[in-house]
Amino acid sequence: MAIKTEWVTDSFGHVYQGSSLYRGKTPFQSMEIFRSETFGTLLFLDGKIQISEGDENRYHQYLVSAPLLAHANPRSVCVIGGGDCFSLEEAVKFPSLKRILMVEIDKGVVDFCRAHYPAIKQCLKDPRVEIVYEDARAYLERETESFDVLVVDLTEPHGPSKMLYTYEFYQLCARRLNQGGILSIHTDNYFLFPDSFATIRKTLGAVFKNIATARVDMPCFGMGWTYRLASKSPIDLKRMERNLKARQRGGKGRLDHLTPSLYHAQPTGEELRVLARHGRVSTDRAPYDKFEKLGRKVTR
Repeated sequence: MAIKTEWVTDSFGHVYQGSSLYRGKTPFQSMEIFRSETFGTLLFLDGKIQISEGDENRYHQYLVSAPLLAHANPRSVCVIGGGDCFSLEEAVKFPSLKRILMVEIDKGVVDFCRAHYPAIKQCLKDPRVEIVYEDARAYLERETESFDVLVVDLTEPHGPSKMLYTYEFYQLCARRLNQGGILSIHTDNYFLFPDSFATIRKTLGAVFKNIATARVDMPCFGMGWTYRLASKSPIDLKRMERNLKARQRGGKGRLDHLTPSLYHAQPTGEELRVLARHGRVSTDRAPYDKFEKLGRKVTR
């Protein structure tokens, strides 16, 4: 049996027992597929866990299904990043969507997941799906197409990805949203990474007036995780609840992990103190880097 260690901070990490199925590099990052009895296959990029076969539905239902259910009539979605393609696999479950675009810089991750995950191979056959292999920010800056939902499915703010967590990037996203459009993003753990959690929240809040937060347990991460919906228009959580119930009554595919009521939860006192004491607005001139002050072993 092999042992896989992921360092979360300099003094805390996770240990997975199982077998390494693949280890290699794309032109942009290292990649490893590891099999665990608990989680099934796990995908690591640059040493950081991205998804597990066992609980990816939980992750992507909050990241993708939640904004689609909260929108009045979603016809188009753009996934920013999302190389493992499970955001696409979630999006194709929604028949109202006419356009499903993913802009991902690393074709190597897409090709690997297409080859090794039957669900991904199947969803990529959907004629509504288009993948553009390019830096997502450069694409959105050049193209003027707008969308009903933007799903920001990125690695954490570190290295090149930190430029897709800035005030200027969120302004660009706001310009690429249709009226009533919703941006969805994962936003860290406030206990372990208070600066990252607070910086993403404050940067989003500098651009979007309306923000809803869900706090969700992510077993493969070994911690709680947060997901945020952001919009310049009010976010109708009751609509999300109605649409979820209608979907389940209509037998269009169960979303067993999504609980819209989590978006109604008030922040704890601890969370409010984190937001008061930590973080800043990340900008292009001074982008926030989550792992900048941590040892190399964290992002080996």
